[in-house]
Amino acid sequence: MSNHYVITLSRQFGTGGRAIGRALGSALGIPVYDRELLEEAARTYNIPVSIMERSDETVPSRLLEALSMNTPNYCQLASAADYSSIVISDTTFNWQSATIRRIAAQGPCIIIGRCGDYVLRKEPNLVSLFLYADYEYRVEHICEKYQLSRSDAIALIDTTEKQRERYYKKHTGRNFARMENYDLCLNTATVTQEMAVLLLEAFIKNQDT
Repeated sequence: MSNHYVITLSRQFGTGGRAIGRALGSALGIPVYDRELLEEAARTYNIPVSIMERSDETVPSRLLEALSMNTPNYCQLASAADYSSIVISDTTFNWQSATIRRIAAQGPCIIIGRCGDYVLRKEPNLVSLFLYADYEYRVEHICEKYQLSRSDAIALIDTTEKQRERYYKKHTGRNFARMENYDLCLNTATVTQEMAVLLLEAFIKNQDT
């Protein structure tokens, strides 16, 4: 693809989106921004990265920390993670969005999550991707990735997805995971990570034809 382009990668939790995004970046030879977006915004606006993290689209690390303490059920899990009390800050979202636009203006890159598809919707060379998978696949993936029981994996998926949907709706006015909002949607339950990268890479490189 000869034009300056930017790729946004949105994903359901448990689809392997982060790993696929990083592998895709390596295949294309372009930088990938996930948590790096928060770090860059924190540096730009001279604030602790923990402030950006508190207002991020999801904070699964809090839930994982609670799970590692053997929190016995979903209600106690949510309480231990204090998930319901997380307040999404318009200010930090604006800082994050400005950082996304600045990074996209600098050259080709991949932006993972953070409403990147919406923030960059007016970008002429935007390629927006969405990864999804059936629920059972995602439960098994999360069980294996984090070494969780099935019930804990379900709690993590459901809570993270709820927060992600709330975050996306608040800042875009649109519903999360509506496939008509994206250029290409891929079911990661039906392909290996290597095949997913090949398919996405071929689609992106075909944009010039």
